[in-house]
Amino acid sequence: MLKKVNTATLLVVLLNASLAIAQTTATKKSAEGVWKIDLKQSKFTSEPAPKSGTLTILKDAPDAMSWRYESVDATGKSDTWSWSGPLDGSMQDLKSADGTVIAKESMKRDGDIMLRHGEVPNGGTFDSRVTTSADGNTFTDVVTAKLQDGKTATDTVVFHRVADGKPNSK
Repeated sequence: MLKKVNTATLLVVLLNASLAIAQTTATKKSAEGVWKIDLKQSKFTSEPAPKSGTLTILKDAPDAMSWRYESVDATGKSDTWSWSGPLDGSMQDLKSADGTVIAKESMKRDGDIMLRHGEVPNGGTFDSRVTTSADGNTFTDVVTAKLQDGKTATDTVVFHRVADGKPNSK
């Protein structure tokens, strides 16, 4: 059963959470590890910026990805979401910490770019393009969301790799 959530909040979570950027060549670093949102470099237009966000990429394989995103929103509310699936563009469940399905998302590669698409049960959607810096330590996700009310918003979200950040499966 799908849990009711605020569309704008969920879209921002989807925008930020799935910034996982699977690498396409052996010369690039694996994205596995811990990534922190850079609030100064990011731009949020769909709703207020979160207070913090930590993305842990648990698996970065040529054909699959899994991640967990932990955030504190602008009001101080903490949440955790996770996604796991193939990188073939098929829709997979986005789950809350208790395992409740709250949305669907797909991911696929286009060369060195990761393309994502997400759908929220009440009608909100987003599409994004994730690019990675040459050194593999920063990624930028430009996301265009269509909110339930039909309005669109574009967010640019920047994450930096945490040095020696080791993923734990919690």
